[in-house]
Amino acid sequence: MKKIWREFVEGFILKHPALFSAVIIYLYYLFTTLDLFKRVKEGIVSVSDIFTHFDSLLWIWGLSYLFVKLVNLQEQRHREEKMRMEQIKQYETQIARLKAVKDFTFSLRDLIYNPLTIIMSASARIERRFPYDNETLRDVKAIEQGCRRIEKLLMEVKEFEEKIVIGEETAGVGTAQEQTVSSQTK
Repeated sequence: MKKIWREFVEGFILKHPALFSAVIIYLYYLFTTLDLFKRVKEGIVSVSDIFTHFDSLLWIWGLSYLFVKLVNLQEQRHREEKMRMEQIKQYETQIARLKAVKDFTFSLRDLIYNPLTIIMSASARIERRFPYDNETLRDVKAIEQGCRRIEKLLMEVKEFEEKIVIGEETAGVGTAQEQTVSSQTK
């Protein structure tokens, strides 16, 4: 029984509050008008009875209007809450992505810089040890050039990471500002 009532409330009343209000109003007026005709037939109707009968029409329509407005406000609040939860989820996803990118690039730089530092220091020691050996100096210079290219690549990776972070933050701020403006204009 509760399930049937819940389906009726959610399926009909909340989806069609104006129609539900109209049904109640007309049912009320059907019964009160039948009662009024019964009183007219009995001959015990006064002007105040007729006025009271039709005066309640304004109150009932006012209450139905408030009912419709309350349902609409509840639906709007529900939509706004759903949109806010979706924005929070998107924001958390962006933060997780940014953290993953930062962690990856940090690990990559760390994994490459450590051996690169060892290679650079070893090549400097070799260069000091054999200052007059042209073949060794040529090999050491080639190693140093390769290390510089790797350093340049690591700097480009770092710049790429910064562009992603700044781009995501700018996009997040822009999206938040657009949503704030659109919610204010409603």
